[in-house]
Amino acid sequence: MLVIGVVDKAWEIVGVRSVSEAIDILLQAARLCKSTVQFEPSLPQIVEIDGKELVLAHIPPNDGTLYQAGGVCWTRRGTYTVPLEVPEIETFLYHRGTLAWEAQPVLQATLEDLDITLVEAFLEGRPSRSKIAGRLSRLDEILVNVGCAVAVEDERKQQIIQPTNAGMLLFGYSPQQFLIQAEVVCVLYRDNLGMKRYADRRILHGTITQQIDQAEAFFKQYVPVAGYMEGFHRRDEPDYPLDALREAVVNAVVHRDYSLRGEAVRIFYYPDHIEIHNPGLLLPGITLIDLQQGKVRSKLRNPVIGTVLRDLPGGYMERVGSGISYMIDQMRKLGRPEPQFKEQGEIVVTFLKASPPVEDFSRTEASSGSAKRSDIQASIDKLDSTREERQKLALRFVHEHGSITNREYRDITGISGNTALRDLDELVERGSLRTIGSRRARRYKLP
Repeated sequence: MLVIGVVDKAWEIVGVRSVSEAIDILLQAARLCKSTVQFEPSLPQIVEIDGKELVLAHIPPNDGTLYQAGGVCWTRRGTYTVPLEVPEIETFLYHRGTLAWEAQPVLQATLEDLDITLVEAFLEGRPSRSKIAGRLSRLDEILVNVGCAVAVEDERKQQIIQPTNAGMLLFGYSPQQFLIQAEVVCVLYRDNLGMKRYADRRILHGTITQQIDQAEAFFKQYVPVAGYMEGFHRRDEPDYPLDALREAVVNAVVHRDYSLRGEAVRIFYYPDHIEIHNPGLLLPGITLIDLQQGKVRSKLRNPVIGTVLRDLPGGYMERVGSGISYMIDQMRKLGRPEPQFKEQGEIVVTFLKASPPVEDFSRTEASSGSAKRSDIQASIDKLDSTREERQKLALRFVHEHGSITNREYRDITGISGNTALRDLDELVERGSLRTIGSRRARRYKLP
């Protein structure tokens, strides 16, 4: 909200000499930005206080547009406004789906790093196979045509064909040799918070379809299935609908932001719920409310991957644009709560075995060096000051908000900085948490 007619720092209301001039200056400034900044409402408003006129302009939250002023993209860091550097601009555009990571060539890779049998299986499943075969006789031409390879110049200025990131993920012999972040991590815990060391942990490698199949095998191994007799017939009822879990994994590997190095799709299986963590944020135009209601229009961050998966044998993308609704329906049919969706630096989908107890672990802030415990004060009062109980509280906070810092841990427990560091580092050593960032800016997240 921009307020014209108030003295900076002193906050004294002085009004404006010319309302029309102030409005014209605001509109001109908005047009100087590329793209033009939109106000909401479209024209600045006039407000009168104590006989003095103020001009107010409200700018709505950014929908994912990258703005320029004077040919520079700016960002706010602390009390300074500084230009974005080129890598930061690229990261922003990747996160928002404007730049296509999947279309970039894989450095040092050649078409020999692709499994031709997988490519042929893909071609067999395409409904327009005969037309493509007649128009494109060479396999490299077909791969370029579908976005799984691209023509580039080598050091000698000669044109060569290289696999794209999408092509490597879909058809590579060993995709993780070139794309180390393209992993799926499955972790099984025997307690509801992950306090104890995991009972099983698997890092799934291979192509996207191989990872989906391995994740499905992980669920089939550990999801209990109860048997009931209905008359002379036996009916099996799993704790979770396996098809819904599989669909969630497909969504994760198709829609994740692969440009984030060091991040992987992570699956956490706890006794009372399952979480699937998907690196990246929602694309512009999609909200958490849309996800929760199953009203998400088909919008792919990685359209090449999604399109090829649709045509691969195995039915990996049978429900393009309706996967969320399918997951919700499957949970309802089994009498389970609907999947929950969160955006906390990444997308988290949670499947609950039963309705959760009402519990709120809201973020707190520090004021004048003392901890505010606000919404979780009641929970703190019930806890003894033991390390294990404090650490349980830390893990609940991470599950609710995605991460925790040393300061936030101190705020909700009232302990010293050194004690907080020991508690959190112990959770890292145990494998319950991992660290992100340098020591002063360190955050603790689920592994």
